[in-house]
Order: sequence, then C-alpha cells, then structure tokens
Amino acid sequence: MPMPPVLSVVGCGKCGKTTLVERLVAELTRRGYRVGTLKHDVHGFQMDHEGKDTWRHRQAGARAVCIVGPGQIGLVRSVPAGEFGVADAIALLGPVDIVIAEGFKRERFPKVEVFSSARNEGRLLCDGDPSLLAVAGDLPVETALPRFDWNDIPAITDFVEETLLRQQEG
Repeated sequence: MPMPPVLSVVGCGKCGKTTLVERLVAELTRRGYRVGTLKHDVHGFQMDHEGKDTWRHRQAGARAVCIVGPGQIGLVRSVPAGEFGVADAIALLGPVDIVIAEGFKRERFPKVEVFSSARNEGRLLCDGDPSLLAVAGDLPVETALPRFDWNDIPAITDFVEETLLRQQEG
C-alpha cells in the first residue's frame, strides 16, 4: 500500500498546533477523507497507566500489548530508540487518505507552520525550509509563502486538498 500524503503542522510550543490539527481533521473528515494523525513527543509518553491490566502486562515483560474494545484498538509496543521511523508509524495507521502530523519539523514532509504573535518572536521557526508550504496564524508575518488566518479552516483545507490530495489523485 503506498504511503498517503503527510502534512506536518509545526510551530513553537503552545502556539496552537493541536487546535489547528483538530480543526483540520474535523474539516477533512467532513469532506469525506479518511484522516490519520501522528503526534511527535520529544519527551516520551505513557498510554498505559499504573495498575491497569495493560500496564501490568508490560510490567510482566510483554514487548507489545494490544487492547481491543468495541470499535477501537490500542497498541503499545516497545521499540529500540531511533529504530522505529515515521514511515513505520504511518504504516500502523491503516488505510487513510492523508496523515496530519503534529510536529516532526525536522522531517521532510510538507509543512504548515502555525505562527502566533504571542509565542513567536517575529520570525518563522522553519524559515528557509524548502518543505514549508504555508503559514497559518494570527498576524501577518513576512513571507512569500501562502498565509492563512488560523481561523479560516475552509481556506486552509482547500489549500491542503489542492496541494496534497488532488496531486495524489492525478
């Protein structure tokens, strides 16, 4: 199965990346697309919580634990640091039309940077990155790239459709 197009939503901490991702996912889904998401967490994360059955399974030595419930599954798997790449994670998402990734600014995926006047210091985090496609934010920033008000989700979604999804169809 070919890898679906990936759009990374990048920006500095607490600038509105998650809000933009959730709004893009909702609009793309409303338009009929199957959307998968990836979240980059440089600090690590924990899905299993102490005392829960899946946590107990992992504490006993299971390298992978899958929990299955009505209409959903969850998987926690131990992987050596640096040996499980973004493409591997995308493959786990199953059949989707597009992947919206939050973070992954060092990857060479097409990017939309969230620019916040309260968080940025007057400049883009990914300025000069050839994979930066557009900027979504709350105030004009000097750039030759397409720029969107971060509340104009229909326009941002139109741009994503035209730039990533329709290219794939053709």
